[in-house]
Amino acid sequence: MTDGYVIDESVQHGYVRGRDAQTFLPFLVSHLRAGMDVLDIGCGVGSIALDIAPRIAPGRIVGIDLDEGQLAAARASAAERSIDNAEFVPGRADALPFEDASFDAVYANAVLQYLPEPVHVLAEMRRVLRSGGLAAISDDDLDTFVFSPERPELRRAAELFGRAISHAGGNPRYSRHLRSLLREAGFARAHGFAVTPEVYGDEESTRWFADFVRGAIAAPRMADVIVGQGWATRDELDAVASALREWGEHPDAFATWLYCAAVGWVA
Repeated sequence: MTDGYVIDESVQHGYVRGRDAQTFLPFLVSHLRAGMDVLDIGCGVGSIALDIAPRIAPGRIVGIDLDEGQLAAARASAAERSIDNAEFVPGRADALPFEDASFDAVYANAVLQYLPEPVHVLAEMRRVLRSGGLAAISDDDLDTFVFSPERPELRRAAELFGRAISHAGGNPRYSRHLRSLLREAGFARAHGFAVTPEVYGDEESTRWFADFVRGAIAAPRMADVIVGQGWATRDELDAVASALREWGEHPDAFATWLYCAAVGWVA
């Protein structure tokens, strides 16, 4: 989903292309069964949806997103891999284009933190679930970000990214409250989880992650928001980028953070 995002689309594509269900949603995978109908909210390029599709066949998986470019990439990947039980359509998380009780499971990975009313989105998830269905949600909690060696510029990068999310109407720390939010949205019960799907601890991965963060901070949409709001100057952003480059090449570099998550069940 790109509505409210502050990262440029080309940066997003590269970041999410390699995601899989077991790494990012292990608490959902154990509940998947053949014949289930599953909805992916904010499917992006379809990497997780296409990983799930064979697990639930002959059931179907439907992915929705606002980015037509990512939807086209998802459809192309499905065709290339001869996956015929996956469908990718445009749609909004806060107004799902499906009838009540259409799915057995619905999930959203790294989506709701960018949206202004997560409880409303969770209620929409509940609406489209069948009796006994489940919703799985996972999102970054930016207050859990850790790295080594310590560099104030890296803290600055995380702070600026979080401020940009909040400025766009999202909440980069909401996911720790998912159990209570699911119950507020009408789910009968909810179980909380935490995963660390993004761990950067070798030369190749730390270099890639440093390049990704530099690209995200320097991308026009993000940089314009940061400078326009007076959070940092262009020179300060250049200093952050330089520090990231040095950190990414450090032989002992390490970074990770928590994704807080929950599964909620319809009565």
